[in-house]
Amino acid sequence: MLEGKTFLITGATGRLGCETVLRLEELGARVLPLTLPGYPHEPKRVAWKARNRPRPVCGGTDLETLEAPDYVINFHWVVDRTLSFSDQLSFEVSNNIHQPAFLWEWLRDKPLARFINISSVKVFSPLIRGPISSETEPRPDSPYGIAKLAAEHYFDALFHRSGWPVAHLRLCSIASCGEHPSHLMSRLYASAFEERSFTLNRGNACTILYIDEAVDLIISAALSAACRRYLVTADPVTTDRIASMFEEISGKRIHAEYAGKQSGTLGKVFVSDREKLYTSWTRIVPLATMVKLYIDARKNAENSSRTANTYRDSPEGEYHARST
Repeated sequence: MLEGKTFLITGATGRLGCETVLRLEELGARVLPLTLPGYPHEPKRVAWKARNRPRPVCGGTDLETLEAPDYVINFHWVVDRTLSFSDQLSFEVSNNIHQPAFLWEWLRDKPLARFINISSVKVFSPLIRGPISSETEPRPDSPYGIAKLAAEHYFDALFHRSGWPVAHLRLCSIASCGEHPSHLMSRLYASAFEERSFTLNRGNACTILYIDEAVDLIISAALSAACRRYLVTADPVTTDRIASMFEEISGKRIHAEYAGKQSGTLGKVFVSDREKLYTSWTRIVPLATMVKLYIDARKNAENSSRTANTYRDSPEGEYHARST
């Protein structure tokens, strides 16, 4: 389907990067998977399954033999949560905008069809009241959110005379095997299958997409995005509802202490644009299917670890490079 099209992927060894490279190959595209400074040259929590190996790019000389792509999907984002507020902001702007500028400058004069920047719903904060759409003014209150918004403005300004479109996808949480242990699905799995206790904020609204659906929406945006910004979120579901479904599908008990809001009390409400990006080949993953796929993927990964010792979850805080 995508024969003759070339995609450059930054942050290729992150979860989303790995799956996007693999999916593009399945769809027939030529893929250039890159890792920029600060990113691991090999995935940390998932296996690399694509044919094309990740290619480290550390400076301008590494671009001399790189072919010009048709499309760029930028997943590159390095964080360090151990720093103070101001230092986190400085770190993220430096490592994700300034230091890779040699690549952004190289791309500026290339005949791209489209540049897709992966942003985050974290550009919005509790400072905003009412439903949030792609047209809502962002008011980030975290270093991560401020830096993500700065990256959006940077790419808009840098590429505004290049003659090709830039689109920013503000993604919600993405569930998959290999996600950070602090994410909801990981915590539910550890509670159900390892009997770990944790506190669950009852009624807190979650918007979670499964990685298969998210990847297809990202590729669709690269091919045909008509807007500058897209809010790509799932329908909100309360955490206690997700936990209940996890128990039902896994046949295991969740060891959680429920606290906080009453069930059914939602937080931020997003007006999602994901339907604008659906195609005939988009893998749409309902919540129940997502839970089952996640459980099956974790079990398969753990079985592989026991037999080949090739998989391990990184403890929280072990590394600071991750995709959005």
